[in-house]
Amino acid sequence: MFGIKRFVSFAIILGASALGASAAPAATVIATLSSYGTGDSLTLHAVRPNGTPMAQQVLTGIANFNRTGGTETATLVGSNVPGNFYGFCIEPFESISLAGSYAFDVSPLSGGANSSIPGGIGSAAAGKISTLFGQFAPNLAAPMTVLQTSALQVALWEIVSELSSNPLDVFAGNTYFSTPGSANATDIMNLAQTYVSYVNSAGPNAPQAQGLQALTVNGNQDFLVQVVSTAPEPGTWLMMLLGFGLVGYTMRNRRGMVSPDVTRLPKAVFNR
Repeated sequence: MFGIKRFVSFAIILGASALGASAAPAATVIATLSSYGTGDSLTLHAVRPNGTPMAQQVLTGIANFNRTGGTETATLVGSNVPGNFYGFCIEPFESISLAGSYAFDVSPLSGGANSSIPGGIGSAAAGKISTLFGQFAPNLAAPMTVLQTSALQVALWEIVSELSSNPLDVFAGNTYFSTPGSANATDIMNLAQTYVSYVNSAGPNAPQAQGLQALTVNGNQDFLVQVVSTAPEPGTWLMMLLGFGLVGYTMRNRRGMVSPDVTRLPKAVFNR
């Protein structure tokens, strides 16, 4: 048993050393923005990460991208058009251009918006976003109305931009929304408030959206996307191989300790 424990410790140290020695570069997605928002607009009031107040017209709704390259092996949720995927903006402080091509890094949602928000949006906001989409849009490919996608975008910006000390409220606080805007701006805000009110009161057992990731790029907007499937990372493969090796070693060791001396078994045993 002492030998097994030493092997386990060695395997863990070896795995950690290998992972730390050569951290894999971030996977990338190269994509062109095909459509952005829905024409539904309102005024966003917020404070930029550098402390500068802002009040500007913003388009709400879901963005549509056409993927043209990158190293990311996972499929991103979108329509049935090959290479198409959907995204929601998680960084209202930057801009993006229709028909522009962008090289995004793929990162965990908590690290999203790293191009203007120091350290990303953080685990607390990422958890609230997972709760928001887990309840109201667990599958980005499912049909949604313009009103729903617009309200989800407003709720998402509220979560990302509001001070952590304030309750989520699209009508007040450090981040809030107002008209002038499109004709249904009030409907968007009312539905968005329903969404964030749910997030405010949701407990630990609330459903969580699966597969949410962030596409980040310096100088332009970052986006929330959803992954369909993904292959294990190199570090995961390493730990799996070490685990398989440990299992094999343990089984061989156990066989060596408990195997009977077959030369002493009666012949009748072999004849059955």
